[in-house]
Amino acid sequence: MKNIVSKKASVTLAVVMSFTLALLAGCGTAAQKTDDASGAAPASGGSKPAATASADTIPVPDEVKKRGKLVVGVKVDYPPLGYLDQAGKNTGYEPDVVRKMAEYAFGNPDAVEFVPVNATNRIPYLTSKKIDFISATLGVTEERKKEIDFSTNFFDGGAITVVPKGSPIKQIKDLAGKKVIVIKGSTASTYLEKEVPTAEQLKIESNADAFRALKDKRADAMLHDAVLMSEFVKTSPDYVIVGEQVAFAPMAIGVRKNEPEMLNFVNASLDKMKKADYFKTLIEKYMPRAGDLDPMQMIPRP
Repeated sequence: MKNIVSKKASVTLAVVMSFTLALLAGCGTAAQKTDDASGAAPASGGSKPAATASADTIPVPDEVKKRGKLVVGVKVDYPPLGYLDQAGKNTGYEPDVVRKMAEYAFGNPDAVEFVPVNATNRIPYLTSKKIDFISATLGVTEERKKEIDFSTNFFDGGAITVVPKGSPIKQIKDLAGKKVIVIKGSTASTYLEKEVPTAEQLKIESNADAFRALKDKRADAMLHDAVLMSEFVKTSPDYVIVGEQVAFAPMAIGVRKNEPEMLNFVNASLDKMKKADYFKTLIEKYMPRAGDLDPMQMIPRP
């Protein structure tokens, strides 16, 4: 009889101990989850890894993930959209968009290699795989869609005409028979070919050279990006904007064709920025006003 009681007591004690251990284990798991959710370091004293919570929701292409950084083509002579600051650092609306993507992908906004491109070489750089994607004032056009894929739009732009003060040119149609500076490969150049075919285009590769040509009076006018030209006339009082804005082209990021993972990553990142109203933050930082234009109307908002 005594043995039976002892056995029952042992079983009961074992059940109680098992239940207690399970309860403690459950509490430990819950506590660990609470620590993880609050961002506290694990109780073991191990160092907390770099923040990568965003990477769980943004699909990062395997090749990019292995490399540990983005390689992106950007403009370096296009303030305020993309330029180099006094320290030589890539600065502007588009570089900051790319840095936010790097933050989503790696928890580090500086995990980016910026590659300088211009209107002529940016698509060849992309198709030859020198860069992951283009974020370089790239307007969406039907012609370009034949070569590359585009992300969702994250800026809307157009072109305006700038002339010396006192010029007889007052509107776009007055460019007929005149010499007009354009950036080679730009939407403004394409627009002029179709709408004012008698205009003589002086096609130049870089913005700096184009502005120099305008000031050297090598042409009667310059047709180029509205934001950039508005910034130009602020510091060049001998020049004025005339006529209306034309050649409207939403600006997007260019991705190689047949790379759905890259396109998904870019679009998911841009969508997350839109929901956070991040584009508004960048407009306030880089272009609160651009001449008579309101850049706040040129961005997607939540």
